[in-house]
Amino acid sequence: MSGHSRTAANKVGPLILVALLSGGVASYDARGRLSAQPHTEQAPAGLATEVAAALSPGGVRAIVASTTLDFWFVKVLPLKEMSGTPTWSDAEEGALVGAVRVSAPFHDIRGRVIKPGVYTLRYGIQPENGDHLGVSPFRQFLLLSPASLDQDTAPRGHDGAIELSKRAIGGSHPGVWSIDPPVTNKALLATHVTELQHDAVIVEIPVQRGSQPPETMRFGIVLIGKIDA
Repeated sequence: MSGHSRTAANKVGPLILVALLSGGVASYDARGRLSAQPHTEQAPAGLATEVAAALSPGGVRAIVASTTLDFWFVKVLPLKEMSGTPTWSDAEEGALVGAVRVSAPFHDIRGRVIKPGVYTLRYGIQPENGDHLGVSPFRQFLLLSPASLDQDTAPRGHDGAIELSKRAIGGSHPGVWSIDPPVTNKALLATHVTELQHDAVIVEIPVQRGSQPPETMRFGIVLIGKIDA
């Protein structure tokens, strides 16, 4: 299955980390603006105990100019009981996807400033309404929320995740990074230039449908680029 792999449930996270470490070299985008490499740190201080326990040790370190973004991802993302290749449409909206530590002021996909600190990452879907028409070819986003306010791992749904994420930057909009491409078979930690000429880094997370064997889902996180919304 292109871009996806199956393995035993208790080996998914370690195997992903081994795959990350086996390269040993950072991946850079063609324009020299974004680099990504593995890291082996434990989940950062500031996360609720339940949230920290749900994350795999180690993850991805992305560097944009002088800003470092350290990502940790869940040990497994539960999916709906469906068949076929895993996609984001199989995930519950507001599901916990991971966490990120931001070293310096950074921008979300709408250009709003994210302050240095630790944030949880939850899955969000762009509403299908006129306010967001045409701003992105995909509707999938990662919603950033202050770690101090996100205390458990339960999915929060659309409204709950949005309201919590608004606290990341203040104002009427949540803090978001676009998932683009939503699913890909590009190499792990490779960089990707999107249709909108944004720069994304390719990562993957373990996913599982009920009692079915675990798989992995690979996708891009846009870290350089802006949409008007």
